[in-house]
Amino acid sequence: MCRPRIWCRAAALLLCGMAAVAGPFHDDFAASPFSRLSRDYFDRFALDTHAEPAGNETLVTATWRILLPEDADSVTELMASHLGDFLRERMGLVLPILRYPKESLSGEANAIILIDAGAEANYTPESFAITVTADQVRVSGNSSAGLRDGIVKLVDRMGFREGPILTQGKVDYRPRLGLRVGFKPTLGTMRDVVFNGYNGVTTGMTDLYKLSSSQCIPELVELQDPEYRERVTWERQDAHRHGLKTYCYVHTMTKFAEDAPIFAVHPEIRGVRTWQADGLFTLCTEAPLVKQFLRESVQGLFRDDPDLDGLLLIIGGEGFYHCYMRPYGVEKGDTTCARCKPLGADTVVANLCNWLAESAREVNPQAEIVVWPYSAVHVWSSDMAQSGFLRKLMPGVALLTEIEKDEVLLKPEGVQKAIWDYSIDLIGPGARAKEQISLCRSLGLPVYLKSEPELAFEASGLPHIPCMDRWAARADALASSGATGAWVFPAYLPHRGTSTSEVHKFLWWEPVTGREALLAQFAARLAGKEAGPHLREAWRLVSEAIEYSPEIPPYYNGPHYFGPAHPMCADPDAQLPREFYGQYGYYAEVNPDLVAVPRPTFVSIPTGNEMVFPKFYRQMEDHLKKAVDAITHAEPLVDDAHRLTFDSEALMVRWFYHVARTEANFYDSFLLRRELGRQLERVENGATLTAEERDAANAQMTRWDEILRDELANAQEALPVMEADMRLDFKYMGYCPGPEMIRAKIAILQKEIDEYLPSVVVRLGR
Repeated sequence: MCRPRIWCRAAALLLCGMAAVAGPFHDDFAASPFSRLSRDYFDRFALDTHAEPAGNETLVTATWRILLPEDADSVTELMASHLGDFLRERMGLVLPILRYPKESLSGEANAIILIDAGAEANYTPESFAITVTADQVRVSGNSSAGLRDGIVKLVDRMGFREGPILTQGKVDYRPRLGLRVGFKPTLGTMRDVVFNGYNGVTTGMTDLYKLSSSQCIPELVELQDPEYRERVTWERQDAHRHGLKTYCYVHTMTKFAEDAPIFAVHPEIRGVRTWQADGLFTLCTEAPLVKQFLRESVQGLFRDDPDLDGLLLIIGGEGFYHCYMRPYGVEKGDTTCARCKPLGADTVVANLCNWLAESAREVNPQAEIVVWPYSAVHVWSSDMAQSGFLRKLMPGVALLTEIEKDEVLLKPEGVQKAIWDYSIDLIGPGARAKEQISLCRSLGLPVYLKSEPELAFEASGLPHIPCMDRWAARADALASSGATGAWVFPAYLPHRGTSTSEVHKFLWWEPVTGREALLAQFAARLAGKEAGPHLREAWRLVSEAIEYSPEIPPYYNGPHYFGPAHPMCADPDAQLPREFYGQYGYYAEVNPDLVAVPRPTFVSIPTGNEMVFPKFYRQMEDHLKKAVDAITHAEPLVDDAHRLTFDSEALMVRWFYHVARTEANFYDSFLLRRELGRQLERVENGATLTAEERDAANAQMTRWDEILRDELANAQEALPVMEADMRLDFKYMGYCPGPEMIRAKIAILQKEIDEYLPSVVVRLGR
C-alpha cells in the first residue's frame, strides 16, 4: 500500500501538464461527441417543445427583453450576454439586451431584469433573489458577483423545466460556501466554470521555474517560458471578466543532478538528494539566494496579474519541494540538509509558506498562499493533522485539505478499508479534516476542503462514477463542514464536463431542493421524462454498490484499473505481449528519464484479502448488473435530444459493471489457481490424489473453466463500450489503446481455456 500513497499525486501533477493530456487527448476528445458537454455547458440542456406553463408559472416568450440598468458593470453585461446565448441556443428565444434607467426598471413588463442590488439574504456576500410575476422576471444580486450566480440559478431553473418557464414567487438564495474553486473544462471556457457554479478557478498547474521572471539565478533563466506565462495570465484575465477569483497552481518538480552547473556556481543552494540513491537534488528553501528567487518569482506573477488572488502548492509528499520532502536515506521527518536539520520539518515547511505569503502580499496585500499538505503524514509530518505546522503559519497562508483522505472505513467481516486517496465511499468530512477545520478556525486561518468532482478510486479508470446519491451527499458535506470554502477541481484527471462535476452546485445555495426530488429532476434532465426514473434507479444502485467496495488498491495497474482489459493470468508463468506494458508518468517525480521505460501494467496476485474480498466484489457486480438492467430499460425511451447526456451516464455504468465483474473473476480465478497449483505440485512430487481429492480437483477445474468463460464473455461485452467512448481509453495515460488490450486479453483467455486448463488436467492425472 505504501507505493500508491507515495506516488499517486505525482502522476496527477505530471499528467495535467504533459502532452499525454494536452496533445493527443485534446485532438481525439475534440472529435468525440462527448466533448460537447465539456466545450459548451449549454449543450447539456434540451428543450421540451410541448411544455406548457401551469397556472402558477410564467412563460418567457419572444416578445420579452433582457434589461440592464444604465450603470451595469462589465460582469453584469457579460452575464446578460451569456443568458441571451442560453435562451437563443437552448430555448429558441432571441431577446434583445437593453439598458434602462435603474429607477424605471421595476415598471417594465415582459422583461427579464438583471440588477446588482436588492438581494439581502441576511447580507451574505454574493446572495441573490429571483422574483417571478406574470409579466416580469427579476434577478437581483447584492453585488455583481451575486447577480452572476443568480443568472446561473435562473438558467438551471429553466433547464430543469426544459423550457423558458418559471414558477411565480420570490426566492432569496444564499451561498452555503464563501469560496467555490473549480477548473476550466477540457476545451471549455470560463463561461463553463461560471455555469458549473464556481466563483473561483484554478489555472497554471506548472513548474514555478517555467513561470518565473526572476534573474537572480542565471542557471534557472533557461527554464523560463515567457509565452506560457503570458498565456496563463491571459486565461486568468478571462476569469476576471466573469468576476471569478483566480489561483495559480505551481510546483517545483524540476530537480537537478549533483554535478549540474547550478550547483557548481552556487553550491550553497543545493538541498537534498531525493527519492533514491542516484536521485536528483532539489534547492534548499532556507538558502538566501533561493529565498530571493522565490520572492522575485512570486512577486513577478502578481505583478503580471494584479488581480491574481493567490497561489496553490502541494507541500506534503510531492509538488513544491523543500528539504523535508523525499530526502533519500533518512527516516520520515528527518533530512540530510545541514541547514534545515536543526530547524525541524514543521518550521522549514512553515517558513517556506510564510515567505511566499509575505512576498506575495508586498504586491497584493490580499494575496493568499493556499498550501496543501497532501500525504505529509507519510513524509515529514509528525501528526495526522499537521497541527504543529499549522500553528506556525502567518497571515496570508490558507490550508487546503482533503475531505476524506487518510481515514479507515470499517466494513463487515473485519474489512478495514484504508482511504489513502480519493474516495466516494467515505462522504466526509473525515476525522482529520474535522480536526484541521477546528484548529484553523481557532487560529484564524482560512481552511478549504478538497474534493475531486469526477474521480474516486473505487473505480479509478472512469471519467466519473455515476453514484449521484453519493456525490450529492458529498456536495452537502462540503457546504455544511464549517470550512471557509471548497476546491472542487480535478487535479488528477482533466475536467470532461460530466454530471458529477455539475451536481455539486445544486446543493451549494439555500434553499436546497430535497435531495430525492433534486436527483429525480436531474435524471429527467439528462435522460428525458420517460427514461429519467430508470437512470435515477441506476444511480441509486451504483451508489449502493460503492458500499461493497473493500479497498482502494494500487492504481495504474491491475484489474481494478484496467477491468476487462486486464489478463486473468491463469498461467502465472505466461509471457504477456506488449499490449500489457506501459509507461508510468509518475516516475517523472523521481527522474523524467524513467518515464520512457516500459513496465508491466498487469498483476498476477490480488492486492487484498483473497478470502473475503471476492464476496464484496460479487456484491458490487450484482448491484452494478441491476444498474445496467435499469440503463437497458431506459435506452429505448431516450429521445434524440437527451441521447448524448444519457449515453454519458450509461457507458459509465456499463464499464463500472465490467470492471467489478473482472475483479470478482480475478480473485476467484486466483484462489482456484493457487489450490490446484498445490495439488499439482504434490502430484509432480510423486503423490497420488485420493478419490476425494480427485473429485474436489475436478469440481475446481469445472469452476475455473466457468470463471474464465465468464470473463471471456465479459471482455467481449466490454469491447464495444470502450470503443463507444474514448474517455475510457487507457492510451491517454501512457498505455496501449484500450481496445487493443481487450482484444489481446480475449486471445489469451481463449488460449487459456482451450490449451492451458486442459494441460493442467493432464498434469493432475485426471
